[in-house]
Amino acid sequence: MTSHPLIAPGDHKAYMKYAVEQARLSPPSPSKFCVGAVLVDADKNEILATGYSEELPRDRPGDPGSTHAEHCCFIKVADRYGIHDFDIAKVLPPNTVLYTTMEPCNERLSGNRTCVERILGLNGAIKVVYVGIGEPDTFVKLNEGIKRLEDAGVKVSYVPSGCKVVSTVAHAMSFWANTGRIDVEFADGTPQSYFIKVISKETGKDMMHSEFESMKAIHAIVPDFVPRPIAWGTYQTIPEAHFFLCEFRDFDDEMPEPGDFATRLAKLHRESQSPECKFGFHLTTYAGNLPQMVEWESSWETFFTRSLRHALDLEIKAKGSDPELDTLLPILFDTVIPRLLRPLETNGRSVKPSLVHGDLWYANSGVEMETNNSIIFDACCFYAHNEWRMPPSNEFGQWRPACNRFDEKYLTVYQKHVEKSDPVEDYDGRIDLYKLRFNTHVLALFVDNMAPREQYVFARNLLPNRVGLD
Repeated sequence: MTSHPLIAPGDHKAYMKYAVEQARLSPPSPSKFCVGAVLVDADKNEILATGYSEELPRDRPGDPGSTHAEHCCFIKVADRYGIHDFDIAKVLPPNTVLYTTMEPCNERLSGNRTCVERILGLNGAIKVVYVGIGEPDTFVKLNEGIKRLEDAGVKVSYVPSGCKVVSTVAHAMSFWANTGRIDVEFADGTPQSYFIKVISKETGKDMMHSEFESMKAIHAIVPDFVPRPIAWGTYQTIPEAHFFLCEFRDFDDEMPEPGDFATRLAKLHRESQSPECKFGFHLTTYAGNLPQMVEWESSWETFFTRSLRHALDLEIKAKGSDPELDTLLPILFDTVIPRLLRPLETNGRSVKPSLVHGDLWYANSGVEMETNNSIIFDACCFYAHNEWRMPPSNEFGQWRPACNRFDEKYLTVYQKHVEKSDPVEDYDGRIDLYKLRFNTHVLALFVDNMAPREQYVFARNLLPNRVGLD
């Protein structure tokens, strides 16, 4: 006899939680969802059966194939009475209810029937179906299972009852993840929309955690500059899938107005406070699908040196060694970096660790349609020198040919709020150096792009000149 937890009568959340526990037992597969179900005699508060996707993958006479969670519950009841699961209406209590973590399938078959057909085939024996979420459009673009049940007189309620999912659609794009919009309706009829990012790669969990903590850090300082982060985690029924959830903001991809954008960015840099005045971040952040070096350091020169070394290691691992690179590195680390960065922290000078977005190019910004305010997203933050991502010569530290949309107008406004660091005469050299670090990481990201390592040629030819080397 299967042992079940004691659940208070009418505690729908507890029953749904138990259904989720069943779902976790389902073997992950790219061709299905991991769903759990619990069949309950509501009058006696007695669990009649539990089931999860593919729990009973056996063939049954006239009903071949693997089984869905709801179907497994029906089979177990049928086996107990020695009857076919088509006939369990004869033995089910008069107030039987079903809890299922996902809307019953209306198109995908469990054996030779859908679960909706199986529920309706019981001729009213199941009065209420409690649902955790609607079926995403991964396999079926429009699942009308709930509508079909309700049209037949079966009550369907979402648990928790605070909201129901109205729609889920793909929205926007990402190089590394699937993205979408979720529209819900709360019990009082209030609509709400969310943006979700989902990734199933091995590093996906850390990537989603990184983005959540980064967006949370920015939101704490300039709340209307980013969509409000809500949660991150792992799907309970799909343990290899990880998500980041935030409020949905509708925006267009036109360039933000320089005054508004640069003022907000300056506020972020100026008002952020790093723990113990150090450079870094409290957890590893990811630019793309690769980690950044963000371990705490008291010295900006030390932090930047380690950060660039880490990016170079990633790039060399991705594309192999290079003779020009081997020639450049000793000059870069022994001469150029100390010459350009050490003066920032000597002769009474210091660098304030400022919270930076980490990947602030034009495609990670936009203009919110409702308010016309500038917004940014896809953050991978850490505390750095505020000049880390300043726009030199009509560039914003990204690939020069494509990402030059943050022009001097943005810099002019920004520097009304935050002046260049001393020594000012080294400013252009510092920007070149910071750009080298960023572009190195980008090269490591796009392994199939075998373009020449032009940033090294750029650095070899320009950086030594910046520091007076021939």
